[in-house]
Amino acid sequence: SLVCNPEEGSGPVQNDEGSDDERPPGDLHSYKAHVIAKFDTRVEVHYDSPEMQVLLKAFKSYQKAFWPHTVILHGKPGVGKSALARSIILGWAQGKLYQDMSYAFFFSVREIKWTEKSSLAELISKKWPYLQAAMTKIMSKPERLLFVLDGFDDLDLALLQDDMRHSGDWEDEQPIYILMYSLLMKVLLPQSCLIITTRDTGLEKLKSLTVSPLYILVRGLSATRRTELLLENISDDQQRKHVVRSVIENDQIFDQCQVPSVCSLVCEALQLQEKLGERGTPVCWTLTSLYATLVFHQLTPREPFRSCLSHREQVVLMGLCSMAAEGVWNMRSVFYDDDLQNYGLEEAAISALFHMNILLQVDDSTKQHYVFFHLSLQDFCAALYYLLKGLKKWNGHCLFIENPKRSIMKLERTNFNTHLLGMKRFLFGLMNKDTMRTLEALLGCPVSSAVKQRLQHWVFVLGQQVSATSPADVLDAFYYLFESQDEEFVYWALNSFQEVWLQINQKMDLMVSSYCLQHCQNLKTLRVDVRDILLVVKNVELCPVTLPQTTCKSLIMELWEDFCSVLSMHPRLKKLDLGSSGLNEWAMKILCLKLRNPACNIQNLILKGAEIAAGLRYLWMTLIGNRNLKYLNLGNKLLKGDDVKLVCEALRHPNCSLETLRLDSCELTSASYSMISGLLLSSTSLKSLSLARNRVTEKSMGQLCGALSSSRCALEKLILDSCELSLVSCHGLVSALSGNLTLTHLCLSNNSLRTEGVRLLCQFMKGPRCVLQRLILNQCDLKGDACGFLALTLINNRTLTHLSLTKNPVANDGVKFLCEAIKEPTCHLQELELVECWLTGDCCVDLASMITMNQHLKSLDLGYNDLGDNGVITLCKGLKQSNSSLRRLGLEACGLTFECCEALSSTLAYNQHLTSLNLVKNNFSTPGMLKLCYAFRHFASNLRIIGLWKQQYHAKVRRHLEELQLTRPHTVINGDWYSLDEDDRN
Repeated sequence: SLVCNPEEGSGPVQNDEGSDDERPPGDLHSYKAHVIAKFDTRVEVHYDSPEMQVLLKAFKSYQKAFWPHTVILHGKPGVGKSALARSIILGWAQGKLYQDMSYAFFFSVREIKWTEKSSLAELISKKWPYLQAAMTKIMSKPERLLFVLDGFDDLDLALLQDDMRHSGDWEDEQPIYILMYSLLMKVLLPQSCLIITTRDTGLEKLKSLTVSPLYILVRGLSATRRTELLLENISDDQQRKHVVRSVIENDQIFDQCQVPSVCSLVCEALQLQEKLGERGTPVCWTLTSLYATLVFHQLTPREPFRSCLSHREQVVLMGLCSMAAEGVWNMRSVFYDDDLQNYGLEEAAISALFHMNILLQVDDSTKQHYVFFHLSLQDFCAALYYLLKGLKKWNGHCLFIENPKRSIMKLERTNFNTHLLGMKRFLFGLMNKDTMRTLEALLGCPVSSAVKQRLQHWVFVLGQQVSATSPADVLDAFYYLFESQDEEFVYWALNSFQEVWLQINQKMDLMVSSYCLQHCQNLKTLRVDVRDILLVVKNVELCPVTLPQTTCKSLIMELWEDFCSVLSMHPRLKKLDLGSSGLNEWAMKILCLKLRNPACNIQNLILKGAEIAAGLRYLWMTLIGNRNLKYLNLGNKLLKGDDVKLVCEALRHPNCSLETLRLDSCELTSASYSMISGLLLSSTSLKSLSLARNRVTEKSMGQLCGALSSSRCALEKLILDSCELSLVSCHGLVSALSGNLTLTHLCLSNNSLRTEGVRLLCQFMKGPRCVLQRLILNQCDLKGDACGFLALTLINNRTLTHLSLTKNPVANDGVKFLCEAIKEPTCHLQELELVECWLTGDCCVDLASMITMNQHLKSLDLGYNDLGDNGVITLCKGLKQSNSSLRRLGLEACGLTFECCEALSSTLAYNQHLTSLNLVKNNFSTPGMLKLCYAFRHFASNLRIIGLWKQQYHAKVRRHLEELQLTRPHTVINGDWYSLDEDDRN
């Protein structure tokens, strides 16, 4: 070990030989001797550890801007946080740490929490009574006091209230939890220094209580040491390779092995699995399988004439697992004699049952207590409880009465209860058929399938709630299912998943996702954000061990190849979105090779924003090799001239079936437009082209228009959003369209067309050769007079069915022009979008009249206009009319309150055509929302899509909305009402 220089990083050393006036108050030497005597035999101090190196300088200023007074040591349970805390107090007493601190005090929360009330002075005096007389002098210099609080997790968080009165007086007698929180929140002795230990699960709560803390992660065993321990008893090279690939490179298990006790359990389980594997037992590499192998083997009766546990042994097992579960729910890992008695347990009976010290007896300065060998073993036993409690043999044991607050249904909703995640993972792992058979053999009876069905249902429902499910939720569910390693169980659980969004951040994410996606048989759409893991050099491996004769592919390459194979072989997957992913050259090469598989059914490939430049060249052959591929989005990446040339050549190939190409924000050049124009004259498959957010000069526009005017151009949809089009370009476009009989969809949004540009368009649209069906003119600086030209066009045009004028200041006068035109029987418009168009409630008279007189109009979006309650009440009068055929209505952010809820409610009872309604960002209040909820459930209402943020409303409202979705499963309630594909909105 390195020798720590106390003067480095610890400030000036106290001079013990100084005068009496210079000495710290109280019997300091005796107190330090007491600390040394108490901790020296229990603590091995490693001053060269990474954590200690940071701690040496912990209470120093950081760049003169941040001077921490609180340090939080966090990490996994059992990783060594308490040992590090004790070594800090010992290092201070030995004169090797924090010598600018006059006094340092160590408090074990587990010990002091049994004291009902105390002052801080009394707590310190219990440590060393001789300090009591000098307490005033000690407290007079709080900046020279260090408090080490070990085990924040043992504080009862349920006692913490927002309006709790804190104590700032060190002589004030308070309940222990108030005293501790007062120290944490710097109400008591704010200038003192604190070191706190907590598990990672307690970190979130601490963040809201501490003031500008410094966080130090306690890592435990190094990767090299873990590898040595896992491999030291394995001599066979093939077996060593298997352990490396399945355990050491398994991020989940290897990460858990940072904890010495877990590492020892895994090592023992590996040796046991190797022995059992020789007899044909399948080896399964999950933490549950390892723990199940070890625990069930230890439970197996040693007598040759017995194959299962006796009834008494099963009662002991049930009692232990029940106590473990109650402890997990209450965040308790320490148990006392009273607890064992309550569950009918004796320590000797437990040891005899398990043939191992699963429950450790600990003697400390307060009272004897018991802890599981490691918290993960407690989680495993807690999960086992849910399988055992389904057996009918506990009826005569009142100790095991079901607690409704600890049911499987409650366990499913663990989003913010991270302390339950370990138990939940083990519960899924226990669903494995082999594991279940072993358990049933031990019990001598079958285990109920109710738990399996409940877990399957939870995942099934998650798949149905696509819009309300985050990528993290999906990946967590995948990890739980992977833990089971039971294909039938996983298949039925994932049966409802049709859309999935995953964020891949580590190797295990790839392995887990591949396993689960191949069982998502109904999957149609997949979005994957692959982050940094594929951008590393392919030969670099993070595993700290070198195996002989391992010249095969790196693990990350194998995992990516398996993942791509699953996607390419999936029978129903149609849409693959890899936007925001980072794929290096070999990753792109593997992906493109797999996409050429004749069995690949993917039709839509989205690479918008993906980092794929290094391997872009492999994509072009895929366009030729996969005839199912119809849609390609290459937006948000720089395409050089050679790239555009290659994509154009690929699209000209007779084997290419691509119909849609999006080149948004690709920094296209004049030469690129020339090649694209040539493509439009030679490709028969390309039907849709987006050049959005690329600057199109008048010269380039001329080239495009030349192609558009040709009879050889088969393009049906053109998007020129944000292309800086000039009036000259607009004129050229109109001329080209006059000779075009195929283009039905035109988007010119975010170009400053103004009235003159619209006038040119309208002249063309009034002609008999116009075939345009959808026209999008969002944010084109159009005012009322431009609407006049559009109104005249609508009267005489029978082909236009969709018009979007979003974010144009058309105002009420402009809408009046449009309404009058739409009333005419010759107008066939079906969809009108007027979002953020400077409208007020006064225009609703015209809109209501329009709704009743036009049988073609099906969709009207008025979001982000100040219609107010009176405007919507007027609108509802039109919606109530029997001749209203509107099906979709957008009222997002229209300034609506409780006052219009009655009108909206009665409208829903009358109008059976309306199927989609957007009410997001309005202030209806709880009474108004309850009124609307009843209307949503009315038998006459046919609403299927409701735009609402459920989370913003009172719990009572949320319950009503959830009941609505239960009674009408096909009803979607979500804040993202604009759920149409991007291409349908531009």
